[in-house]
Amino acid sequence: MKMEDTNRLAAWLNNELPEAELNTLRQEEDYAVLEKIKMYSAELQVSDFDSDRFYQNLLEKRNPTKVRSLFWKKALQIAAMVTLFLGIGSAYVITRGEQQIAENGSNVAFNLPDNSRVVLHSGSEITYSENNWDSNRKLNLIGEAYFKVAKGKKFEVITKEGTVTVLGTQFNVKARNNRIDVTCFEGKVKIQHKNKTIIITKGQTIAFANNELIINHPTKALNPSWISKELQFEKVHPQDVLEELKRHYNITINDVTLPKTELFTGHLPGDNSDIALQLFAASYHLKVVKKGAQDYSFELIP
Repeated sequence: MKMEDTNRLAAWLNNELPEAELNTLRQEEDYAVLEKIKMYSAELQVSDFDSDRFYQNLLEKRNPTKVRSLFWKKALQIAAMVTLFLGIGSAYVITRGEQQIAENGSNVAFNLPDNSRVVLHSGSEITYSENNWDSNRKLNLIGEAYFKVAKGKKFEVITKEGTVTVLGTQFNVKARNNRIDVTCFEGKVKIQHKNKTIIITKGQTIAFANNELIINHPTKALNPSWISKELQFEKVHPQDVLEELKRHYNITINDVTLPKTELFTGHLPGDNSDIALQLFAASYHLKVVKKGAQDYSFELIP
């Protein structure tokens, strides 16, 4: 990369680029991708993250043609999903039965016997009694799911980390690795975790980890971030973030040693594995090596 290009990029990142040069930059083929990277990286919270070095390394290695191709391929996929989800059909796999499984890299949407709507996130599973639903209104959840409960209907979502009781509401539950996160988007839900019970209402999110309440604050979100193709993390161990990326994108990543004391907070794109991995890796002074279509490895930056 030429020095003038590096200086121009630095000025753009600091919002100091003259209007004429900014207009020129906006005409470049991969400007949308650069904007996306800038947006997500601004929200990351990890110690000692050298954003200037990350952007320079990333842009020195990028191939405009390949980036544009990947971006538009993903964009078309997302457009198709949104169109189908809004009524023409469904981009999710629709199934019926007492067990619903969302494999890595896919979501599964279905209706419960009372017409409540459930969307399972990648790498998740729900079991329930369809035939005895009226007398046994309980679901067993492994992983993460979004629920839109039919008006006046009530049931319980049972996880290894706790039980969520609901009545005519919309909420998201994620239970993995000794942690449970619950966000209420409408109505109210009751969460029972070990010997603790807490009720949250619309616009609240909480999380228990290792028997401790670690998150309890308002949220302006109208639905789970993963429904909108974003992956949101708050005070999450980096290894758990990595496992979530593997499930969401159905990819393999080599074993890598990540810090156990630093917690990760931020948003990562849910529609572009290359950008998501590069942002995450840069936070821990790693670089991404793409070994195949779904195969990646991390290496230490010299």
